[in-house]
Amino acid sequence: MPLIQVTMLQGRTADQKRKIAQRITDTMVEEAGARREAIMIAFHEVSKESYASGGVLLVDKQ
Repeated sequence: MPLIQVTMLQGRTADQKRKIAQRITDTMVEEAGARREAIMIAFHEVSKESYASGGVLLVDKQ
């Protein structure tokens, strides 16, 4: 059972997550030979205050 975790900034709609899940699932089926019904995807949303890039919080970047 593949478990795919997607960490991204907050703010995506349910429809956007639905489309992302469908495309990730399609790719796993096509490229990894996984069974569609066995693929699990977890979305972890974080705020800009909880994410840093290059040592700088995203909330502090322009």
